[in-house]
Parts: sequence; structure tokens; C-alpha cells
Amino acid sequence: MVLRRKWRGYTVVLGGVLIHLTLGTIYTFGNMTPYMTSYMKKHKVDESLNYAESTWISSIAAMGQGMSMFLGGILYRALGPKVSTLLGAWLASAGVALTYFTIKVSFYWTLFTYGFMFGIGVGIAYATPMGCAMKWLPDKKGLVNGCVVAGFGGGAFIFDQIQTAYINPGNHKTNFDENGEKYFQQDDILDRVPFCFLLLGGCYAAMQFVGVMLLRDPPEECHSLINSKESLNSAIDDEIKETTPMILKNENTGYNEDESEERNLTPRETLQQPEFYKLWFMYLFNGQGISFISSLYKAFGQTFIADDYFLAIVGSLAAVCNGAGRIMWGALADKFCFKTAMVFSTGLFSFFILSFELTSLAGKPLYLIWVCCLFLSFSGNFSLLPTATAKAFGKTHYGVNYGMVFTSSVCAWHGHSM
Repeated sequence: MVLRRKWRGYTVVLGGVLIHLTLGTIYTFGNMTPYMTSYMKKHKVDESLNYAESTWISSIAAMGQGMSMFLGGILYRALGPKVSTLLGAWLASAGVALTYFTIKVSFYWTLFTYGFMFGIGVGIAYATPMGCAMKWLPDKKGLVNGCVVAGFGGGAFIFDQIQTAYINPGNHKTNFDENGEKYFQQDDILDRVPFCFLLLGGCYAAMQFVGVMLLRDPPEECHSLINSKESLNSAIDDEIKETTPMILKNENTGYNEDESEERNLTPRETLQQPEFYKLWFMYLFNGQGISFISSLYKAFGQTFIADDYFLAIVGSLAAVCNGAGRIMWGALADKFCFKTAMVFSTGLFSFFILSFELTSLAGKPLYLIWVCCLFLSFSGNFSLLPTATAKAFGKTHYGVNYGMVFTSSVCAWHGHSM
């Protein structure tokens, strides 16, 4: 019975990984931006469009994710894990597939499908797979979280290569320069762009369906292994604390760890705490740099690197660093404290982003190292801030409270696009 339960738990983890592989493609925007922008300029959908304006797509997606993350827990309680996850996941896939039509018509409709719809779907589907896996394997929470996070990071690692191999199989370089920005004009490349969205949307939907079929909560007889009264948010909170535990010391938060353990604040009470605004502004400022790098690293690389395959490989390796970094920063927070890990993470990110332009002087090797280090350093935000939220405000309303903290991404990515 115990062995069967464990194997069933592993299949739930596999389902979560499959789902998160597709959700993690939110980090493929940087790879797709040159193709999309070049297509809309060449086909006169928006001839004045440039890379800075194209970043609105990724910004809208991040805003949608930030606004909808708390809905995942609400829909889970109302509809169960399968329906709630499939609803969000297929909404994201539908947004990608519908971009086949919208990219031919309007930049603003593309914003809606590939930006807003995709982001809302990612936010809704994000939390439930982790919560289900935690319930099946309560004694392997660290392993479960590591697998799921690796899935989210691995999405771009896989699909960056698929996108480039399909759209630009000949590894052609950009052949049009406008105001210092490099664009594609070759018809054999650009004609593949719309159908690529159908291909991606179909792949995502199929993987999500298989993943969702593997999701289920444990039966009643297994509930003695965990507190059956805890909500999905509690399971996610416990999982995060096992993987990236930290101590919010007095100098950081104004209260000690024992006090924080007793606090289970409602969203209204959370909004009255100064710690909430500290966390909110942390991501507000960090998020602008994250938006810039994740959206434009490839467009910048094209200004001095005429190798589309190499740039796709850079994006894939950066995605691996993004996933691995979340575990690494959590381990540092475990050994030291939240403040030390966050200062180190943001300090490194600031250094690499300030010196990023210098990579054009050294070419491919330094560019590869810098992009990977940028993704590795900014990934700390997605490991440290969720745990800080759980520690500061408790586990009962973790999903909604972290969703409120993540709303700063709306302002952060909007500020970058401006």
C-alpha cells in the first residue's frame, strides 16, 4: 500500500513537471521577439514596431500572471485539481495558438493572445500541480519541488531550440538594420512565424492534457500523513519552506521567527504590515531589470552576433541557470538568512546588468557567460520572495498573500515597457 502510494506520487510529480515545462515557456519571449517583430514590420502589420515596443507582450504576460496567481487556489477548492489546472493551462495554450491569427492582423490583438491570455493561464495553473505532489510525498518535499522547478526552467531550454529550428532551420542571420536594431526580412523565415504558434500551442495542450490526467489528490486513507485540514496554500507553503527555508531575523522584519510562526494573517491584515510593502517594492525594482533581460537579451546579442543558433543555445542554457538558481539561492538562505541571500542576489544582478553592454567587445564567450549569470542571479527573487511571504504572514492565506506581493510585477514590467 505504501509502495503503491509512493509510485502514484511519482506519477503526480511527472504530471506537474509536464505542465510546468509548458508554463515555463513564458521565458521564450526573448527568443521569439526578433521573429515576431520582424514579421509584423515586413508584413506591414505595424511598420513602426521596434524591439522596445515588442516587450509589451512579455510585460502584459507577466502582469496577467501576477493578477491571476491567487485564482489557482480558489479554483482548486471549487473545481478540484484536474479541472482547475486544465482550465488555466489550456487558456495559456489557446492564447499561443490564437496568435497564429492575431499576429497577421494587429499588434494589439497579439498583446491580448500571446500576452494577456497566456499570462492569465500561467498564473491560474501554476500552483496546483505543486500542491498535489506535496500531498502525495510529504516526506520528499524538497525532491518534489526541485523536479517541478526544474520543469519550469526547462521549458525555455527545450522550446527555444524548437522555435529556432522550425523558424530558421538554415541559421540565416538578420539582413535589415533600422536605427541600430537588426531584423529578419527573408520570406522563408518569416512565413513560418504564424504557424509556429499553432505548433507550439498544440504541443503545449497535448503535454498539459497528459500532465493533468496524472494529477489527483491522495485518497482519504492517505490523509493521515499530512494535516487534512490544511488548504492547498498550506501545502505549497510547507513545500517552499522545506526547499528554501530561511530565517527572517529581527533586523530584517521587526519580529522574531517564533512570532512569525504564530501569525496567519488574512489578506486585509497583510496589507497593514510594513513587511508586505518591503517585499512588494523589492520585486517592483528587481522586476524591471528582469523584464529587460528576459525580453531583450537576444535582440541585443543580434547587434554583434550573426548566429541565430548560438543565440538560441544561449537562451536554453540561461533557462537552466534560471531553474537551478532558484534552488541555489534557497540553499544560501537556509545557510545564512533571507537578507544575506537577497543582497547577494541583487548585488550580482546589478553588476552583470550594468556591465552587460561590454560583452559586445569580447563576442560570443563573454556574452554567453553574462546572460547565464544574469538569469542565475535574478532567479533568486522567485525562490526568496515566496518563502519570505510565507514566513512573514503565515501559511493559511499564503496563496492570496503571495499573489498580492506578486502584483508588483504589473508595475515593474509596465515600467520597463515605458
